[in-house]
Amino acid sequence: MNITRLIAAASIAVAAVASLAGCGETSSNAAAQESPVSATSAAASPEAAGNGIPCSQAGDLTGKPDRQPPADLPVPSGGQVYMSKGPFGKTELFFVAKDADPTKLDSVRDEAADVLAKAGYKIERKDQEEGSEAEAHLSGPHDVAIQVIQLCEGKVRVKYTLS
Repeated sequence: MNITRLIAAASIAVAAVASLAGCGETSSNAAAQESPVSATSAAASPEAAGNGIPCSQAGDLTGKPDRQPPADLPVPSGGQVYMSKGPFGKTELFFVAKDADPTKLDSVRDEAADVLAKAGYKIERKDQEEGSEAEAHLSGPHDVAIQVIQLCEGKVRVKYTLS
């Protein structure tokens, strides 16, 4: 593993820890930030993501975050960027809600990765934990990690970690 990949992996790990700690949220919806069942807790909590909760309990999925993904990071059609976190150094997180069958997480991951591949990114690897999550790692203008989990009934969350 070269030093650039090692640094990128360390940055992603730091961002993930900070994300779980709730640091750096930039959602502009103050009510969602104060709610015990906010978009942050639903997006970061495997328990909330995997239990098919009603989307009305998943927080503000129509929020307009202060930061948007860079123009060279397209998201799948029908996806709504509802939250961002960071930057944590060079790492930023963007959360997208998308209508999808939560039993087909790998299909959403493939769609998100293919959209990036068409924009010049290279798919490095894909993996999944059946029924739990699907991930892809890409290189290009940014190093990108995609994670897809169930968000609420009929919706999935696509998290983009850019470094």
